[in-house]
Amino acid sequence: MASATAIVGIAYLLTGAGLLVLLREPLRRPDKPASTGFALAVLGISLWPLSLGVNYFVTGFAPSMALWTVRLSAASIISVGWFLVAAEVTGRLSLSRTVAATAVAYVLIELSLVVTNGTHHLVFGPATTLDGTIPVVAYGPWFWLQTALNYGLIAVGTGLLAAEWSRSSGLRRRQTAVLSVAVLPPVAANLATLFGPVPTVHDLTPFGLVGSGLLLSWALYRAEFLDIVPVARQVAMAEMQDAVVTLDDEDRVVDCNRAARTRFDIPRSYAGDPVERFLPALAGTAAADDSESAADGGTSAADGGSSATDDGPSGPPVVTATVDGESHSFSVSVSPVVEGGRTVARVVVLRDITPIKRREGELEEREAELELLRQILSRVLRHNIRNKLTTIRGNADLLAEGATGDDAARVGRIVEASDELIALSEKAGTIEHLVDRPDETATYDLRVVAERVVGRVRDRYPDACYVVEGAETCTVETASGVESAVECLVENAVEHNDAADPTVRVTVGCAADGAEIRVSDDGPGISEHERGVIRRREETPLAHSSGIGLWVVSWVADRCEADLSFDVDDDGSNVSLTFPDAP
Repeated sequence: MASATAIVGIAYLLTGAGLLVLLREPLRRPDKPASTGFALAVLGISLWPLSLGVNYFVTGFAPSMALWTVRLSAASIISVGWFLVAAEVTGRLSLSRTVAATAVAYVLIELSLVVTNGTHHLVFGPATTLDGTIPVVAYGPWFWLQTALNYGLIAVGTGLLAAEWSRSSGLRRRQTAVLSVAVLPPVAANLATLFGPVPTVHDLTPFGLVGSGLLLSWALYRAEFLDIVPVARQVAMAEMQDAVVTLDDEDRVVDCNRAARTRFDIPRSYAGDPVERFLPALAGTAAADDSESAADGGTSAADGGSSATDDGPSGPPVVTATVDGESHSFSVSVSPVVEGGRTVARVVVLRDITPIKRREGELEEREAELELLRQILSRVLRHNIRNKLTTIRGNADLLAEGATGDDAARVGRIVEASDELIALSEKAGTIEHLVDRPDETATYDLRVVAERVVGRVRDRYPDACYVVEGAETCTVETASGVESAVECLVENAVEHNDAADPTVRVTVGCAADGAEIRVSDDGPGISEHERGVIRRREETPLAHSSGIGLWVVSWVADRCEADLSFDVDDDGSNVSLTFPDAP
């Protein structure tokens, strides 16, 4: 039958071996904050009962003291690991080479003092004896100094967690509370062993370490709390004007900032509640990867609640919610938190875009009004005016047949004014076509365009001389409206030419870098005032052009991405349209 001592030793060995299972999570998820510190703590926690268990089955002073030294080192490893866990969780310190070197040096100094203890007795004194196989140590000054340092590291780490707890909320607050409490069982058991309030020769510390290891593992890994650096949380989340809600993989509220609590009436006891309770529209929205889609629309809260819509691929999802009795619109941005290739949480940012949505509605109404006005002016009025002008023009022709003297001159002015207004109506029709079909393209032979335009203008103004020269053929593929623009230029060159025998020259040029059509005349040229209106793209009562022909040319140039240039001197003017598309 096994002795009681052997049973205690086996219990220690099984405890230490079982604790090694806790290394699985930090080894599997090394990038998770606090994994390195937790692995060190688990290593120390396991070494302590393992060395103590072996100690029950060895004999001799030297082996027993060697195993005691392992436990001494385990205490330091646990303290360092605990401090690193607290520092990384709270964001106060990250594991670096300097931090790692300092921790290793601390343990090595302790080991060197133990090895040389026979010369200075700083770790344990000569009165140290064995109780069976277990050392009964006469502690030296270094032991107490090391114990103080270890407890100092534990106290500082616990203080960091307590400070984080005081300024956190939700599940983050619960995490720091659990981590802070995890240090109590081994500390209590160790103090009981050191100062002997419990009458036993056996070390109670390992049993306290079991509870500590389990609590640490659950808080850091199994509960899947969101790891947020405190400074980042306070600055980027708690104080920001946008509402921020953090959800776990089951759409439960993990955390939220002040703006979210205020706008959506979320109480401080929200932790773990489903998001549907406060924002029904977010239940499906938050589950969408990278904010690609919102929740299915139409979900409503019982209290007036919220609904979700989707702006499509051009914008983020939008949800609506009732805030202070009024409907508000919020754009939704979802950022997944991925650990080990799995999404464990989502940070949802809701930006109030109610003023923008209201403005969009106003603009849509205004656009509808302008479209109606455009249809009235461009189609109804222009059509009616053209019909009336055609009637006036026809009757003026009849009057001209029998008119003489001043009457004939007056009728001639009526005919001329009618022709100008009819031409103006036709240009308005061209502008309407350009506006209604902004993406329409066509293929033009610029030589053919020039000859066709000159033929039409010659019929209206037969007294001028017309010349078409340059390339025999020059084809470009560009936006529609080129022929109308060229006709406006040729017509303008004739109408405003006060020469006795006006000459208009249309030149077609082809080159490897593009094509050009140039209209030249020998008249006074286009005034600087006219050119300035087109360059500045302004038409006001104090600054306007004499007609809309040049506006047609300017708009066509913009649609075709062509270069419109004016060259005016005492000999006349040259207006060029240069197309970037090489023939």
